[in-house]
Amino acid sequence: MADAWSNQIAPAYHAGLGYALLRPSRTPAGLIGEQLGSGIGSSVEFMDYREYTPGDDLRRVDWSVYGRTDRLVVKLHREEVTPHLDILIDASRSMALTGSDKPAAALGLAAALSASADNARWARRLYAVGEQNFQVPGGEGDPAGWAWPGFDGRQPLGLTPVTAGLKLRRRGVRVLISDLLFDGDPWPIVSRLAEGASALFVVQLLASHDADPPWNGDLRLVDSENGTLREIRLDTSARERYLQRLTTLKQQWSAACRRVDGRLIELIAEDLTDGWDLRPLVECELLRLS
Repeated sequence: MADAWSNQIAPAYHAGLGYALLRPSRTPAGLIGEQLGSGIGSSVEFMDYREYTPGDDLRRVDWSVYGRTDRLVVKLHREEVTPHLDILIDASRSMALTGSDKPAAALGLAAALSASADNARWARRLYAVGEQNFQVPGGEGDPAGWAWPGFDGRQPLGLTPVTAGLKLRRRGVRVLISDLLFDGDPWPIVSRLAEGASALFVVQLLASHDADPPWNGDLRLVDSENGTLREIRLDTSARERYLQRLTTLKQQWSAACRRVDGRLIELIAEDLTDGWDLRPLVECELLRLS
């Protein structure tokens, strides 16, 4: 990635190596793998017996029990799983706000989460979502090799179904990174992301000017996504209305996340890139110290 904001990838990944993803209570499974889950599967750890039924794998029959009792029973073992992390980054233009650290923070946060996944021996994938949804080439490997397409989406997140065209891993952990600065009911997005997942985290990543705008006087505003120009006068009253709308937006997203046992995490881009302190993600039970 040649863009100026890609220089945060390496320090963010390094910071993430001090953490590991925290395993959710619902097993993030889908494929046979290394770690033990909560269900019945094919690991070596014996759990119980059940009666044989036609179609069961004969290799699971305990022939020693049959020899003693004439009963055909099947051994049940604890499930082995490959935990998986899907990272979805909002690729709309608002995420590349001029003069802010939002683009660097978004990709850096994805790199830090990737390091934490590697530490915990989880598989992972990176997706760009918004106007178009697709898996980022190289997103399963070293973040330095990610072929990130840029933040060029002209439509806000949600106009295209956020999971359309994506093959998200069932029972995986999903993390959406977006500023969430668009109108609309968050429930369709949250419900789609939560479907089939073991855990969902929505990260609202704001620039410092998003969270605390230094507005005053006559301003010429350009919509970062569709290029619309608007001249307005902003005063203290307008600023307060904006902040109230931002608070309402956060409440709506938080309520939608709670409906699916998900978590809304609020981060400021400039705070994040200033040293990559990931402790807020530990407090929200996404990460743990490794």
